[in-house]
Amino acid sequence: MKTAVLSLLVSGMVVLAAEPLARVGIITDTHVTPDIGSCRTLEKAFRLFKVHGVDMIVHCGDIADRHAEKAYENYRRTIRKVYPVNKPKEIFAFANHDILDVCGPEEAMTKAWPLLKKRLEIEHDYYSRHELAGYIFLTAPQIADWKTAEKMISTACRDTPGKPVFLVDHVPAADTTFDTKTWGYAATRQVYDKYPQVVQLSGHVHGTFRNEQNIWQGNFTVVNAGCTGQFWGGGLIGTPPPERRSDEAIILEIFKNRLVFRRFDLAAGEEYKKDEPWCVPIPFEPKNAPYSAERRKLLPAPEFAEGSRIAVTPDRIPCNSVRITFPDARTKNGDGVYIYRVSLSRRNAAGSWEDFSNFEVSGNYLTQTSGRRTGVIVISAGYFDAGKEYKIRIVPVNFFGREGMAAAGSFVMPEKTKWQVMFESADPMKDCPFMSDLTGGVPLKVENGFYRHEFWEARLLFPKGSWTGPAGTRFRFTVDLHMKQPSPEKQWTIVLRNPEPLSNANVRISTPAGDSGPQRYVIEFAKKKDFFDYYLLIREGRSGLIRFNYVKIEKEVPAKREKNS
Repeated sequence: MKTAVLSLLVSGMVVLAAEPLARVGIITDTHVTPDIGSCRTLEKAFRLFKVHGVDMIVHCGDIADRHAEKAYENYRRTIRKVYPVNKPKEIFAFANHDILDVCGPEEAMTKAWPLLKKRLEIEHDYYSRHELAGYIFLTAPQIADWKTAEKMISTACRDTPGKPVFLVDHVPAADTTFDTKTWGYAATRQVYDKYPQVVQLSGHVHGTFRNEQNIWQGNFTVVNAGCTGQFWGGGLIGTPPPERRSDEAIILEIFKNRLVFRRFDLAAGEEYKKDEPWCVPIPFEPKNAPYSAERRKLLPAPEFAEGSRIAVTPDRIPCNSVRITFPDARTKNGDGVYIYRVSLSRRNAAGSWEDFSNFEVSGNYLTQTSGRRTGVIVISAGYFDAGKEYKIRIVPVNFFGREGMAAAGSFVMPEKTKWQVMFESADPMKDCPFMSDLTGGVPLKVENGFYRHEFWEARLLFPKGSWTGPAGTRFRFTVDLHMKQPSPEKQWTIVLRNPEPLSNANVRISTPAGDSGPQRYVIEFAKKKDFFDYYLLIREGRSGLIRFNYVKIEKEVPAKREKNS
């Protein structure tokens, strides 16, 4: 069965040596700023598009980091530099960062869009329709009236039967491509599910096209262009995702019987997986779609070599962190690992093992090299108590959730570096108010020992003085909690936040859907301003239950320096 599926996928990617009907350059989330240096990656994308002779450039939104006139001037200056004459047609999706600092969402169409259109010299309207080589491209803003958008889609599908209709739309439809359980739009999913001709071109989640989840097929097709700016690798359960530069762009080649999405690494100046571009057959038939979940879930799981073991090494004695080293894993078809699922267990008083934390870390798919032989995870000593015995289990997982066999190892935690305890509670539900909303709000209700979280946002507050220390002081926050998030499509995220000015101490951490069981989260960070005072924000997701079992806030104690003799 595996062989048959792989053969089908590979055959779908074979690209005949023929000239396409049209070429389209696709970028998204450039987040340029008033600093012209922020356009370096953008310039590389335009030069790539010029070399390949694209007929049109599509931007899927979040053009600037905030709506700054100078940022848009830099964007226009950059494309003029590359295309002093014979510039390709440009079309844009209008997104949330192109509203910031101008108005609220309710005035996006009347205030922010006219300014953007003028500053960026956009030639089309808020909603627009374009034709290229007999194919229709539509643009819809992130703040959309979906009756208007659906009417456009319906008309375009009727006008070009059997052909794809491209929808340039910032936010991917919910539960389709990477990280859309949290960041996708359910409303658009309901609309697009009716139109199998739709090919949604999207951005927003700041992913990477190296992730094979960035193309999806169900009742329609979604391609996420990743990010031509900062990639933060979201979607990891229990771990602040790593931040990386994302020097990526896509070129779409339109043929009569297929769409070919070629992925380009702008930093390296080369095509990624040149012999395996994403290839979508035309006309669209769900039962034969090569990127459907049903077909891709059968792709092989990554595996460690037989007998692989985990080694744990403290950074020093006494230690602040431990280094977990484990063998590289691979699939039989040569792909790397999407994520490693890590579980931490401790030996209890009865002598048996009990899980107390589960989290994910990025796999090796982002950094595959022929010379790489080991994986490394560094985690805070805050997860462990000195002198206690622990077991670590690591499971390699492919892009579509298929798990390989685990590798495991055990160790006794050595002496830890002493940090100053600023606040500690074994009963935070008594000692720490849990309030709705970002400010003000009401206390959440307790139901059978759990808070009922029915709001979009809720925050756990700590006593005054818990975060005392000058800017640059390192803090360690530890929380033990239990969550019950009944919706499989949604997940809560957690972040330590200073409310005014708004500043997050860490990148948002995704939590598991369903019943999480006991979970420990440890967040270490450096305080940004002297006066910052953080709360724990739990947001997104759906209505569910949360119980806080333990909280500790610690401040790092600087090492004493010996006086010169």
